[in-house]
Amino acid sequence: MNNLVVPLNEKQVDLLRHLYRQTGPVLSDHLDGRVVRALRSRGMVEEKKGGWLTLTDAGRAEFEKVRRRRVASPHAAEVTNSRASRAEAIIRAIEALELALPRDAEVMVGDMPAYADDVVQGLRGYARQLGRSS
Repeated sequence: MNNLVVPLNEKQVDLLRHLYRQTGPVLSDHLDGRVVRALRSRGMVEEKKGGWLTLTDAGRAEFEKVRRRRVASPHAAEVTNSRASRAEAIIRAIEALELALPRDAEVMVGDMPAYADDVVQGLRGYARQLGRSS
């Protein structure tokens, strides 16, 4: 049988990142069921009694591998478009920021406190949108 390894998509990596950054299990009712099922079938997440989702050792290792690959080779593809290069620079900065922020950190956005993970997720979404529109 062919052992083809399909790479994780953006949503799967995002969920691994979210679970990696948490200090405890996350209620799966609030997550995309398709992404949860895909990661569960790969043995990267485990759903426990009451619908609580946790990252397995395999999921943690896969996320750390993906993160190391992105940090090690930020210019995997040659970027020629200024919008795409701006998006790539934002993504590199987000990766560095995410490594520097402790789990469950709060930051001030203007006069309002916000969870750092939510701010980072918003920045990542902006960078993706910027990269797609190029």
